[in-house]
Amino acid sequence: MFNGMKTTAMCQRTAAMAAGLLVGLGGAAYSVAADAPSIGDLQVKYRQAMYTVMAGNFAPLGAMAAGKAPFDAKEAQKRADRVAFVSNMLNEGFPPGSDKGKGTRAKPEIWTNRAEFDRLMQDLQKQTAALAAAAKTGDEAKFKPAAAAAGKACKTCHDKFKTED
Repeated sequence: MFNGMKTTAMCQRTAAMAAGLLVGLGGAAYSVAADAPSIGDLQVKYRQAMYTVMAGNFAPLGAMAAGKAPFDAKEAQKRADRVAFVSNMLNEGFPPGSDKGKGTRAKPEIWTNRAEFDRLMQDLQKQTAALAAAAKTGDEAKFKPAAAAAGKACKTCHDKFKTED
């Protein structure tokens, strides 16, 4: 019987420690949740990450097109394929409410003039697909104008819908 009482006391202490731990963790979870970024903040980070990937792959293409780097057909194709792929994901980075996220440089006109924004996004997708097709040929003469057109599509949208850096 003594052993049973000892076991009961140990169970009670364990239960009390577990309850204390749960209360502590609940408070910690509340504190973390209170400091967590908003959905809008996360959406801004998502789209900025996509644009970082886009820029990181487009910069070498622009350098090749401008003659600042030698044309490398294999590299051009790899990067153009990436740019075309990412361009098709960009629109999902602008859902309603993401205009309120911290650190955004997106102008409010994206959400108030969505038809124009979507049209420019579609043009970017069309131009980056054409760039990928031109790069696939390995022909620098076809690549250069396609890179210029894709760059122009980027700039047109940035000029209209992005605040200055």
